[in-house]
Formats: sequence, C-alpha cells, structure tokens
Amino acid sequence: MRKRSVIFPVLLILSLTLIKCIDPYYPKLEKYQSLLVVDALLTDEDLPASVRLTRTAETLEEELSMVSGASVSIIDNLGNSTALIEVSEGIYKSDTLTFRGVAGREYTLRIRTQDGKEYESNSSLLNEARDIDKVYFGRASQTTDDGEVQQGIMVYIDSKDPTEHKYFRLGYEEWWKFNIPYPVTHKYVNEGNIYAIPIENVTCYKNRKSDEVLIQFSDPEVNSEFIKKPVCFIASDKSDRLLIQYCIEVSQYAISENEYEFWRLTKEINESGGDIFDKQPFPIISNIHCVTNPDENVVGYFQVCGVKKKRIYIKGSEIVAMGLQPYHYACDMVLKGPQDYLGGAMTFDRIYHNFTALGYNFIAPQYLGSLFLDRLMFLDRYCSDCTTSGSPDKPDFWVDLE
Repeated sequence: MRKRSVIFPVLLILSLTLIKCIDPYYPKLEKYQSLLVVDALLTDEDLPASVRLTRTAETLEEELSMVSGASVSIIDNLGNSTALIEVSEGIYKSDTLTFRGVAGREYTLRIRTQDGKEYESNSSLLNEARDIDKVYFGRASQTTDDGEVQQGIMVYIDSKDPTEHKYFRLGYEEWWKFNIPYPVTHKYVNEGNIYAIPIENVTCYKNRKSDEVLIQFSDPEVNSEFIKKPVCFIASDKSDRLLIQYCIEVSQYAISENEYEFWRLTKEINESGGDIFDKQPFPIISNIHCVTNPDENVVGYFQVCGVKKKRIYIKGSEIVAMGLQPYHYACDMVLKGPQDYLGGAMTFDRIYHNFTALGYNFIAPQYLGSLFLDRLMFLDRYCSDCTTSGSPDKPDFWVDLE
C-alpha cells in the first residue's frame, strides 16, 4: 500500500496556489522546508491537461518559485504515456489533438525535477460527470461577516439525471462587459493646443475564475438530484458585473471520495481564518508522493474528474427590472486651474504634468464662455480607461444580447 502524504495546514496556506484563504495567518516557520507544490487537473473535456509546479515560500513577502525544466507525464491504466510540454515557466500542458481524459480509465501523474527527484501520484479513476440541466438566477440577499445585508442575485443549477456517483465539486468562471464612465475626450499638448480626439477604451471585458471550494455529497439511495443548488451570489451594487451584460459558466466535476476529502479539509482550513492552530495537528491529504524520498511531503493534488458545463447570460436590464440598486463607480475627479494655487506661479502646463505624473488621465478642458481656459479635468485611470481593469478583446464565444 502506498503511503499517503500529509501536510500541516500552515504549509498549505503558505503555498497552495489553487486556493485563496480568508484572512490567513502567515507565520515565519522555524523549520522551513522547500516543498514541491503540484496543482494538476485532468478532465474529459476538450482542453489540455494542466500541471503547475512551484515551491513553498517561507514568508508572505517571498514570491513563489516556479519549478522549470521538469519532465512531466500522465500514464493511463492501458499503458499509454503522454508527455506534457512546458508552455511557460513552471506550467506544463498536454496537446489536445493527441490526448484527452477518457471516463472509465485510471491515470497516474509522474514528475521528475531537474535535481533528479521523482514524484508520482496514486492511480485515479476518471468518473463520468452528470449533465447540468439548467443554470438560472433569482433575487437574493446575503449577510456579510460584519453584519451588512447585501442585495443582489444568486445563481443556481439543476442537475436531475439519476447517478450512482456520490461526490461532486462545482466551479464557475465569469465574464462581463462594462463601460467606464468618463472616457478621455481631449488631448493636451500645451495651454494653447488642446484638441478633441476620438473616444476609445470605453468598453472592455473582465474575466474571473472562481476560487471557492464548492463540494457536494449526494446519496443515490436517498435523492441524488440537485435542485436550485446555489453556486454564486453577486451583490448588485458592489461591482460592475451586472451593469451591461454578464456571463457565467458553471462546471460540475465528478470527483473521487479521496479528492472530496481533500477539498473538505481544505475548506475547513480556509474557514478557520486566523485560528488555524486551534485544530493542530490538521493534516491535508495529498495523492502525490516523492518516490526517491518517501519521507518528503508534497503539497497539492492531482485532480482527475469528468466535467459537464453550462453557461448563461444575464442582461443589465434584467437586474434593473428586479429593482436592485446598480453599481456606481467611485471615481477620483480633479478640476484644477492656476487660480486654485497661491502665489500665482502655477501654469496649466505644470498642472498637466503634475497630475499625469501621479497617474491621472487628462480628460478635457473646462472653459469660461467659449474661449477662456479655466481649468483642466483629470480622472483616475480606473474610471477613464477600461484597459486598466479589463481587456478590449471580446471573448470568442460572446454574444451581445438585445
């Protein structure tokens, strides 16, 4: 029987890259060890298998060290071996044209680092996932940890097909279209040369992957259906997600009992916040071990699972129809002219250079009458250039709804 690797939570919180903890505590370790961190996922969808290799950091201030130059492969129970290619430092992926996971097969991850150490996962069965029948949303409220009641929407799924599978994990990815409120309309050359320019960088798209741990146990002997299963709450006035058009794609993974236990313990650590030492010792189970040194611990998990996905769009007009409060941009606007400074030595040129050096965008001039330049308008980039927080490139699948 293979030895199961266990890692104390402080090391996980320091280094596990696929989870973001809530108010984590980052102590300086007295007996720090540099451990391999493996974030690996193989599914049966038409996407490459992905493996991210890093090493633990001793303190929060240190950057994670990417593990480059490793030999990474996935072997199935039929003896087929697929080598993964390092596409960027520490990131290894398979070729979707030659390899994808198959439900019913078992897979093992093997890693050989440049220093000659070899690592191997336990053999894991790829379970076939259950279809998501419907993704939908409704008005909802949520109370934050500090007692604030937020109004917004909850996204739900229904998944009704009979299944003998018991363990599931839900994930989601979001995209949304947004407009910045104050685009740049003029170019400033000098006080005597300010002219209108074509407006750009007004509309962009944002993208975010869920970092929540959403696991579910379903007993087929009782009721295996998921009806109105909550996935994601969005407060309508806390972000620009729901202003124009929003898209969410929900993924339902069929996971093993061991992986379910891994996520359950990880979730408990996340929710324990700063009190992580209350439950010491609190092991996190990994299905990866070091072959060349059985006493060396490994952080992370090789996830092998079937997945089904479904996405929906939500229009801003639907949110308005619910009577929910919209999001308002908190913009830092500055209007300045020489008359706003004592001493009379300030010029428009100096005002322009001072504020642009501070990271503001010049938006437009303000005139008294039609000819007399009175002040210059500046705005923070978040509110005047959508590329500051998003991308002007529309997602390939995106459909603009009427």
